[in-house]
Amino acid sequence: MAQKRKTEFNLPYFGIDESGKYPTIYNLKGDYGVVIQINNPVLQYSADPSAYDGSHQLYVNITKILGEGYVIQKQDVLTKKIYNKADSTEYLQQKYDEHFNGREYTDLTTYLVVTRKGKRGSFYSYNKKNYNDFEQNIGKLEDLLKRNSLSPKILTRNEIDLYVKRILSMNFSTNNVSLNNMRATDVEIQMGDKAVRSIPLVNIDTIDLPEKVSTHIERNDKDTLKGFPIDTMGFLYNVPLYQTIIYNQIIDIPAQNMTQRKLELKRKRHSGIPDPANLMCVEDIDNLLVDVARENQMLVYCHFNILVCAPLETIQQTCNYIESSLFQQSIIPNKNAYNQMELFRTAMPCNTVELADYDLFLTTADAALCFFFKEALSKDEVSGFQIRFTDRQGIPVAIDPADLPMQTNRINNRNKFVLGPSGSGKSFFMNALIEQYCMYNKSDKPKWLMDVVIVDTGHSYSGLCSYYGGKYITYSEEKPITMNPFAISESEYNIEKKDFLKTLISLLWKGADGTVNQVESDVISQAISSYYSNFFGKPLFVDITEEEEREILKEAEAEAAQLDYTEEAKKSLDLDGLLAEAQALTNSFEGSSNEKLTYYEQQYQRLYDEQLQGTIEWLKDAQADDLYITKLTEARIKNKEEFKRKNVVELNFNSFYEFALYKIPEIKEQERIPFDIDEFRFVLKKFYKGGEFQAILNEEADNSMFTESFVVFEIDSIKEHKTLFPIVTLIIMDVFIQKMRFRTEQRKALIIEEAWKAIASPLMAGYILYLYKTVRKFWGEAIVVTQELGDIIGNAVVKDSIINNSDTTMLLDQSKFKDNFDEIAKLLAINAHERKKILTINQLDNHENRGRFKEVYIRRGATGEVYGVEVALEQYLIYTTEKPEKTAVECYSNFYGSYRAGIDNFVKDLKRSGLKLPQFFNKVNSMRRPIYEEGKAEILQLVS
Repeated sequence: MAQKRKTEFNLPYFGIDESGKYPTIYNLKGDYGVVIQINNPVLQYSADPSAYDGSHQLYVNITKILGEGYVIQKQDVLTKKIYNKADSTEYLQQKYDEHFNGREYTDLTTYLVVTRKGKRGSFYSYNKKNYNDFEQNIGKLEDLLKRNSLSPKILTRNEIDLYVKRILSMNFSTNNVSLNNMRATDVEIQMGDKAVRSIPLVNIDTIDLPEKVSTHIERNDKDTLKGFPIDTMGFLYNVPLYQTIIYNQIIDIPAQNMTQRKLELKRKRHSGIPDPANLMCVEDIDNLLVDVARENQMLVYCHFNILVCAPLETIQQTCNYIESSLFQQSIIPNKNAYNQMELFRTAMPCNTVELADYDLFLTTADAALCFFFKEALSKDEVSGFQIRFTDRQGIPVAIDPADLPMQTNRINNRNKFVLGPSGSGKSFFMNALIEQYCMYNKSDKPKWLMDVVIVDTGHSYSGLCSYYGGKYITYSEEKPITMNPFAISESEYNIEKKDFLKTLISLLWKGADGTVNQVESDVISQAISSYYSNFFGKPLFVDITEEEEREILKEAEAEAAQLDYTEEAKKSLDLDGLLAEAQALTNSFEGSSNEKLTYYEQQYQRLYDEQLQGTIEWLKDAQADDLYITKLTEARIKNKEEFKRKNVVELNFNSFYEFALYKIPEIKEQERIPFDIDEFRFVLKKFYKGGEFQAILNEEADNSMFTESFVVFEIDSIKEHKTLFPIVTLIIMDVFIQKMRFRTEQRKALIIEEAWKAIASPLMAGYILYLYKTVRKFWGEAIVVTQELGDIIGNAVVKDSIINNSDTTMLLDQSKFKDNFDEIAKLLAINAHERKKILTINQLDNHENRGRFKEVYIRRGATGEVYGVEVALEQYLIYTTEKPEKTAVECYSNFYGSYRAGIDNFVKDLKRSGLKLPQFFNKVNSMRRPIYEEGKAEILQLVS
């Protein structure tokens, strides 16, 4: 048996020259070129036809910049790779990596090879002018690619070497590349256990192409995807069972005048023999020449070839899929491609010279470039603030939802608006977002620190809060959420704080749905100003003035003098003493008995009158003293009360209430304006000491809230309370603002779930606007989350204060809102292209080999992308909002002392049990304790 002849595969290159401005590769025919790695300009699923048109025009411009004598070779390399990432330091993110590690995905790399054809002849001759022109054109091209955000990178010598080796081995997936023997047949090239087939798109003998071509095609396989623009070669993403695909696109720009003359000569030859075929040929040439003349189009020779590398046993199935996909677009690939080795060699960079004439067809550049691949896959955004979701094929991709879009002016603020109907995965998505916001808070070397305050009405974040060891505050009558918003320093008192307090007082008085007129608003504002002016003015309290003391003494003496003290004085006389003293005086008197009796009576009366009068005077003075002390005490008490009434001693709602009841009537009288002070006093009384809600605005908040990085306010118990719900929500927002000012080194996020409805009233529109504009100054963001369509449509406060100040919109599956989506799109200013993207949420056939996931549309600025929210089991167990599932997880976390230990053991026991997750939840809840190994009997019982 004759042995097959073995030949050496010779590379078609002289080498690579690095003496010029760019590393330049030279082939054996004297052509030279550079290899540029680029990103395609149109992101997959961009839904914007104009983006494809723009990409097409870009390459038209490139052909015109380069001009005659150049070959443009574009190669899009699709490779199957295995996801493997293990550099996360945080526990949940490590589990996230483990969940995806080992998953196969498609990677896309694009190269643009620009070749300057050398002069054909027996010997190679170097033309310095041509080379200088070549370098200038490459410089222009590089600048054009940069301006169009294609991120060009000109390959170095080593990178070109590796690129060539990867093509020769058809291996773009591993770091190390090894070459294998090749065995060329009429249908493929075999390399060990894999085969490479070249599928040229055009057979020049038949030219089986559609009569009209466009820059893109449209999907119509589903109602939700009707009219959705995709790349003409977009089916390449879905090719099954391949390892590497190289879509080789070649545009050869010939001398235009000479080519036109050849066409005209060909036209004459065909017109000389008037049969139907020749007449059609003449018509085609005429149309082509008209387009060239009228539209200033360039004539080019082009070649399109799909190189497929797949295992030997699947190569036929892979190629069948490609050919059938091309057929659906009215493209019948060349069935006579027996020159497989020649076609393979022409896929090498700067080696298009080996293309035979029968592999090239002539057309206009505009038509040929419609077959260029224009799409790019999602890539990690380069930023210091990365949050990971998945791309549409189910592989983690990092995006920056805040800083990078701010730096590139894509957005002007970090605020976000989230809309998703019940069951769309809204809470799941928010948990995934917040988990990553906070993932470095416990790290020794954090990339960032984040403070998160959540106002929730459904216990959606209890698991995440417990995992991070945050503060979970639940409102109850026994322990209400309290705050003293009046207690501020003089430096904190500003127009924004004053407006907040005015909003708060108006809310207390009129309720969330009420309104205050201009007069009422100005009176409250003036009362607040006077309140703080008085306190910060530190008025001196004088106990009593000297003048007041003299007046009180005078009043006491006058009042004492008017009293009759005779009877009281008589009761206190010493009659025995008076008798004895009168007798002593009489004993020393000389006279008759009658005279002595008379003398005795006279002395006794005198002594009696003197003692009586003295006692009366004493009693009068004592009474005057008592009255003086009493009046002085009363005056001091009155002065103190009056001082307190007119002056602020401490800052809280109680003192403001007292001050307002004094100040407002004064303002009312001075300005002669109407103000219902009685209604004001009565309505606000419930928040004053002794009232039903006395604690809410008078007791200081828990100071730990200002230092804790993760705080959840759960106020589900009062969401139907028309009085408390808006007040407590407003208080929490004020807590966040204070925290925002206090915590200067942390990023901040205020997340308001359905509680936002409590404050979405005209009365509080100004304050919401203030919050949204202020949060940016303090490295923060406000996120409003809702599921009720009726709450946002027609609500002016939502549009003017929330949506208009939220440059990032996040939408979950909107299929439940499809009948009202026109209104939503109008409210959110969503254009037609973005609507098409939104309608693809959860509609693609991308569920194979993936876990449970939901998709979300994230619009930053004017454009958005759709991402997948798919997480590890450990993350799901922390995020879950299902009561039975939360109960089972808490059983484990309580038993093992921490959420992390509980989750680890939960997953370990789940795997050991062999049960499905729902069954395992039921088993744990029925046992009311963790399921752990207690011998084989327990395991057998679980499995059974």
